[in-house]
Amino acid sequence: MNDNNIHISSLLVQLQPERIETISERCLAFDQAEIHATDPCGKMILVLETPGQQEILEFIDWLQSEKGVLSVSLVYHHVESAQELEQEIDAGEPASDIPTVQIMEAT
Repeated sequence: MNDNNIHISSLLVQLQPERIETISERCLAFDQAEIHATDPCGKMILVLETPGQQEILEFIDWLQSEKGVLSVSLVYHHVESAQELEQEIDAGEPASDIPTVQIMEAT
């Protein structure tokens, strides 16, 4: 195991709509968690950046035990070296061969 890795994961959480605010506040208490979207019907998308898989599993276990949480699904997991994530990205030249799509109105 490389201690210099960052684990990036995304979770889909389904919860009781009346618990969205409370669960959001509790999730944001974790420095490694970010909420990227919530839905008034009771869905939430979280992104975690952790030093290892164990922290992901512990967060999922904790979240599943919270009152009002119906399910927690891991939908994405990627491991990247911390050194790679710190490097600047060269945007380069804009791509000229990207096709464009024209939407036509129905007649």
